[in-house]
Amino acid sequence: MIILPYDKSRPDGDQVLFVDESLWVPIAVVNGNVHILPGVPRLFEKLLEGLKPSLIPRLLDPEGKGVSRMFFATPLAESAVAEYLTELQKKVGSKGIKVGSYPRWGKAWNTVTLVGREPEYMESLVEEVEAGVQGKRVNKEEDGLDGDKA
Repeated sequence: MIILPYDKSRPDGDQVLFVDESLWVPIAVVNGNVHILPGVPRLFEKLLEGLKPSLIPRLLDPEGKGVSRMFFATPLAESAVAEYLTELQKKVGSKGIKVGSYPRWGKAWNTVTLVGREPEYMESLVEEVEAGVQGKRVNKEEDGLDGDKA
């Protein structure tokens, strides 16, 4: 058992979800976006099934554009690209694009990602991002510099 944060400004029904009347187990919701489910597989599956009606609309793309993801391999440490990525996020955030940085422990590169629903705009950023992180665009997250794999 665990004690979870409780936000008095949010309604109880937004923080504790009972999605299956046959179960005593609730889904705890923290900050409106972190859903905590039990680790018991049978309970987890049943509760996840109960969450489907509220999750599916959030996952579907109402504009039909889909979600695009771009990967960049950089030889630089996260600390070396942090300032650039912060500025990039400020620039692209209004377009709904998220910038991420993921270390590759023991590898000669780290991964930077762009995720969003504006693929044409994201494509226009490729050269800028490659220069900003002194890296290159790769096809998969596990792809590194010079064809190395994670």
